[in-house]
Amino acid sequence: MKRLAIFIQTAFLLTFASAGAYAQEGDVNGIPNDVYYLMPKFGTGYVYFSGQAPVKGQINICAVDNTLRYMDKGQEIVADAGSNVLKVVIDDVWFIHSGGLYFRMYPVTDIFGFALKREVNIRKDIRMGSTMAGMAKSNAIIEYGSVYPDGEAHGIDQTGNNPYTVSEKLFMYIRDKVVPINKKNLQKLFPDKKEEIKNFFVLGNHFPDDPEEAKKIISGWL
Repeated sequence: MKRLAIFIQTAFLLTFASAGAYAQEGDVNGIPNDVYYLMPKFGTGYVYFSGQAPVKGQINICAVDNTLRYMDKGQEIVADAGSNVLKVVIDDVWFIHSGGLYFRMYPVTDIFGFALKREVNIRKDIRMGSTMAGMAKSNAIIEYGSVYPDGEAHGIDQTGNNPYTVSEKLFMYIRDKVVPINKKNLQKLFPDKKEEIKNFFVLGNHFPDDPEEAKKIISGWL
């Protein structure tokens, strides 16, 4: 099985001050860019930190390992930006950083909105010869390589398409914190609508993972 080596380099990346690793450009192992990343392509953006000025660059966010990526002289770099990242904006789309994860923001008010988390899981050690989710597979065992905080890099298989699953789950954010959408958190946010919120859940209703549909549900509580 042919593999593409990932070379680790130590770089003092402006205010990222992180260890970087060369990552792949284009579709990764047959996974479309608009699935593998949270944005379809790298765009001009800013990374906002706690206690320091934002950093500008050509950036994106990987949905597989939730790492911040940016382009440097034509190379894609995995940046260990640290836990003090608050938010990221790419081409006017905002992402909030909470619990080590990046959530796409769908604002409702100045302090509140919905936060969408995307998970892309690449299946490991699957013997091919069957199909999953309608994708044709080669007769190989798929491996996925990623970069870990200790700087270790693993080979990435370049043959065929990797089987993967994509899931999205909706949360909500209040100021800089992402929390589950549940009765308790909603009643704190809308104290004058406690009874309406209680009845919503008592009747067995739930919030969909579509942020626009979720906005319709709370429109009467605003």
